Amino acid sequence: MVDGPKRRLPVVGSGPTAGPGAPSAPGAAPPRGATGSPEKRRLPVLQGGGGDDDGEERPPWHWIALGTVAIFIVWLPLAGLANTLLRRMIERTGDAAAEGSVRLAMVGLNAIAFALAGLAGGYLVGRFGGRAGRREAAASGAVVAALAWALALAEGAPAGALGWALLLVVMVAIGAAASYAGGRAGLRARAGAPPSS
Repeated sequence: MVDGPKRRLPVVGSGPTAGPGAPSAPGAAPPRGATGSPEKRRLPVLQGGGGDDDGEERPPWHWIALGTVAIFIVWLPLAGLANTLLRRMIERTGDAAAEGSVRLAMVGLNAIAFALAGLAGGYLVGRFGGRAGRREAAASGAVVAALAWALALAEGAPAGALGWALLLVVMVAIGAAASYAGGRAGLRARAGAPPSS
């Protein structure tokens, strides 16, 4: 038995039409001796702007919401601490006469805690708020006061319509004034801060 010449399978890209510059089939290996490298596909990169910017600045009303959240975050622990201290005072004093003064102290300490939280939230808005300033800081304090008033109203404490209206006015005044003062302090701190590189 005589062996005939071995048949070789054709290589993709070789043949009469395949020359050094002829395109090969997609996904095929380049022919031997070819210097061309397969074309690389690049994925698009999402970029936020011109490159030098850090992104768009938040609109001022966003800072009202951020200030509101900041005030709540500071106010809740302060109010919890004040009420815990006052509860202990009530437990120690068994006098009915002393109970009225303790309740007055409870209202006063909660108002101070709310004012301190308003200062902190307003400072945040004034210091880092971009185009936001004192007005947005005061608005965030007023929003927190209105929300807290609505929660107290939903609990149904007996105060009467006039009492509830007066409470709303007082709470909004305290929240807006404290936050306005905090916003002013934050703007002063922003003006005195060295420019960021």
